[in-house]
Amino acid sequence: MTAAEFNKKHGSFFKKIKTGNKFNARRILIDNKNFHSTSEGDYYCQLKLQERAGLIKGFDTQVKESFYMNGELICNYYVDFLVYHNDGRREFIEHKGKATEEWRMKWKMLLAKYKNDPEVICSINWYKTPYKFK
Repeated sequence: MTAAEFNKKHGSFFKKIKTGNKFNARRILIDNKNFHSTSEGDYYCQLKLQERAGLIKGFDTQVKESFYMNGELICNYYVDFLVYHNDGRREFIEHKGKATEEWRMKWKMLLAKYKNDPEVICSINWYKTPYKFK
């Protein structure tokens, strides 16, 4: 009996590995930058148009924020966009479709880090149902 005949009769011992995102988001490449979803890529294009029109000074993508406690690194958080406004404010923007518990924890840590800084804004751009904080 060949391996193909055995697999046909008894089934394979190997399971197919599911590849891709757990939320079925498609990765997209724009301007040699990878985005986790097409919606996030669309938002990047909107920010580029705002920058060209002079509505914002500039922006960065996938900005790393580190969280420390007693001098020890707790975790790193990569915020989707950091927008520099013309009036000097900075705005962290997270472009979300679905909230996870890990994201919720890191987002609250980001809010706590910049709670007393009037020059920093933290906002979420939902492209699906907004998450209700408890």
